[in-house]
Amino acid sequence: MFCWKWIYLRVRALVWAALFMVAAPAAADTLPEEFLGKFRGSVTGSVGEVKGDFNMVSSTRRDGFTVAWSPNNSAGFEASDQKNVFHARSRGRLLEGVPAFWARLADGKLLVYSIQIDSHGGYDIYTFIYIPAADGLDMTVRHLRSGSEPLEASARLKRYDR
Repeated sequence: MFCWKWIYLRVRALVWAALFMVAAPAAADTLPEEFLGKFRGSVTGSVGEVKGDFNMVSSTRRDGFTVAWSPNNSAGFEASDQKNVFHARSRGRLLEGVPAFWARLADGKLLVYSIQIDSHGGYDIYTFIYIPAADGLDMTVRHLRSGSEPLEASARLKRYDR
């Protein structure tokens, strides 16, 4: 005699296992808690538009996370096919002067990149490096503009949402 109950239980177990396997990578490709929140500080030095008082706000979204920083930049990110690499929801139109953003997690750091092409074909590349600290984040900003020396500035961003 054939046991349908046995087959039903096995199929049900396989379905649940498959669901957990699909859900696990999505949960792993979110921003760690230490990078989420509201942070502010003062930048030492000046790197392009990044100078003086600096705010950074990051939050999770259903399919990724958003980072907003002064003066008036923000980007929403979602997981890519590569582990710990995120692409911006809105794709930059580089040849129209609209920047492209991407981010990645590496060695306990959050790195956010921006590249923009100017009307003469030159480039502006910003790299924001966030490292968790006891009271917030240590931030380093690197700026590379075509034909110019690289610039770097830093700030201690203190958490102010808790």
